[in-house]
Amino acid sequence: MTWAGALVALVGLTSFWMCFRAVPDQVAVRAVGSVIVMTTLVPVMAVADQTVAISAMAISVGVCLIARVRSTASVGLPGGVGVALLLAFLTWSAARIVGQFSARSVVLQVGMLITVGALALVVPLLRRSDLRIIADVVLVLVIAHTVYAALEQINAVGAVWQLREKSLETIEDRLNVLVPSLAGRSQSSFGHPIPFGFFACFSGLILTHAAFQYRRRRYGIGVAVSLIALVLSGTRSAAVALIAALLAYALANVRWHRLLPFIAGAGILAVLALLVNLPQLLALDSRFESSVSFIHRTLVTGSWSNLWSQDETLRWFGWGAGATAELFRSGIVRGARNLVYFDNTYISLFALSGLLAVILFCAVLSWSIRGGALAIGIGTFVAVMGFSFDEQLWQLPLMILAVGSLLPRPLGVLHRQEVVVEPIGSPSAPTRRARRAMST
Repeated sequence: MTWAGALVALVGLTSFWMCFRAVPDQVAVRAVGSVIVMTTLVPVMAVADQTVAISAMAISVGVCLIARVRSTASVGLPGGVGVALLLAFLTWSAARIVGQFSARSVVLQVGMLITVGALALVVPLLRRSDLRIIADVVLVLVIAHTVYAALEQINAVGAVWQLREKSLETIEDRLNVLVPSLAGRSQSSFGHPIPFGFFACFSGLILTHAAFQYRRRRYGIGVAVSLIALVLSGTRSAAVALIAALLAYALANVRWHRLLPFIAGAGILAVLALLVNLPQLLALDSRFESSVSFIHRTLVTGSWSNLWSQDETLRWFGWGAGATAELFRSGIVRGARNLVYFDNTYISLFALSGLLAVILFCAVLSWSIRGGALAIGIGTFVAVMGFSFDEQLWQLPLMILAVGSLLPRPLGVLHRQEVVVEPIGSPSAPTRRARRAMST
């Protein structure tokens, strides 16, 4: 067993112990935290060691079931509808996978969907006070992954896992366009730079919300670390999606009497973006327009009309998850340089699982509106990233989709601090530290 495999075992045993020892009203957040840790540690669909992958999924499902049984919280009707929508999407995706690949591959892909479904049963049980625990877990994770990513840049460490795609194990083969002077695109334990960038932005959103809610310096530092992680991952699409997500988060928190200052602030930021030439800073200028990445995504997006003109049965139910190569070979879906992956969640779902899958996916994304500003920000990020990444093929984006779409509203909304006013000098007048404690 490698050191990474031993770490998985240690995390699994610790997760079970924490969930068994937790009081009923804390077991849900411990299970969610455990799943987040395990998902960032083991890239199920990328790691070559299937035993580790299956073990990681079993641990995630196990702690979620423990939380669902032991928690005293209940899910109301609105939350239940959101869970039902996500489970319907996952079930339909699983149905289009069965029979399309080898038995081992089917087990991994369906198992990945099952872990996300198990997480969906627990996220609605979270309480408002659980935000601090989730933020602390994310803070520790993003710092650890960023440190490892920095060590990758100086070749002090190698790939955490043996990957199916051997070319992804060497950082020099992953050119970092955001900062060309770097050795390449770091990926830490995520198995690919894009999921690493995905998690960096997710962390940034969680920690931004926690920073505003609790006014703690460590969360602000965590936001800065998340941005460093994003740069090390070299994921341009994640940078664009993060900007959209932060804008959505800000709009969701704006009150009408503060709308004018918000517009003024947005105008100042827009001017600054022009002054620094933001497209060039994100490597989205003419270099990107002539890149294989842009050309491929443009051709894939233009294939929507070809897919729509197919038989009505194929339009609604898709060709099946194993039909990717055939769709590109036949020219129904067009790509660049014989690339046979979509890099577009919406086109991928439409082609492989049909219009029904697209509708369910968009319905799940739309459900994040009910979860407050944080959920809206996460949902916006997932929605925008869907235009440049096959999110349904990776466990991490699906996990983030579950968290964003099912996040309870009390946890996703910023709350005003409650300060008790007492006469100055009164023995019962709270100190600054006490007032801060009461407000959180």
